[in-house]
Amino acid sequence: MNFEHITPIRLDEVDSTNAEAMRLLKRGKPAEGSCIVAAFQTEGRGQRANSWDSAPAANLLSSFILYPRPFMAERPFILSKTIALAVHKTLAAFTTGHVQIKWPNDILIDSKKSAGILIENQWTGSNWHAAIAGIGINVNQTEFAVEKATSLARQNGKIVLVDGVLKKLQLQLSIEYARLCSEQIASINEDYHHQLFGKEDYQLYQTLSGQLKAKVVRVADDGRLELISEKSELHSYDLNEVRLIY
Repeated sequence: MNFEHITPIRLDEVDSTNAEAMRLLKRGKPAEGSCIVAAFQTEGRGQRANSWDSAPAANLLSSFILYPRPFMAERPFILSKTIALAVHKTLAAFTTGHVQIKWPNDILIDSKKSAGILIENQWTGSNWHAAIAGIGINVNQTEFAVEKATSLARQNGKIVLVDGVLKKLQLQLSIEYARLCSEQIASINEDYHHQLFGKEDYQLYQTLSGQLKAKVVRVADDGRLELISEKSELHSYDLNEVRLIY
């Protein structure tokens, strides 16, 4: 994998980089690792139908086109784990803060959101035809509408080159995706869980049946979050069944 040598498609403004990647796929089959980067998104999206707001030209707004191998369909969340590791390692290269992965799709620095991932898939029957990995990284924005957000510039106290972050992300995505393609599932899972937020301390979660104070045990291959309560009761939740009260 040599995604770092692929020249990004650069746009001043777009509805979303994921939407642009989808349009590219409808017109043909771009090279794996093709990357769309925009200075501004008019309809940036996050997980759970949330919007992704970003100041113009301040952050890295990107989407990567991947063609998952057949074995990955048996463990659909392993791609998300792989991409989260790539983003985690990218951020860790630019800050001395504590970088962690927060299920299902956020990367934190010192417990504050600094990056998000949105994966959208194309299926042909039971075949996983393509995956679009949307990755947004807060680079130079310093003011946020929510309290629990930060950026590399805010953490470091100085401007960071967005292109430098992109190059590092391309490299790390190449490395982690190559690991996945060579079926190093166990090592990916081990690395992912080592960086997972919520394992050390009890956190408050909102579930369909009420609030629960629990620690993270692991994230299963199908993406379900496994928690253990203060009463040592094990719980398993899908994406729409639990939310960290953060």
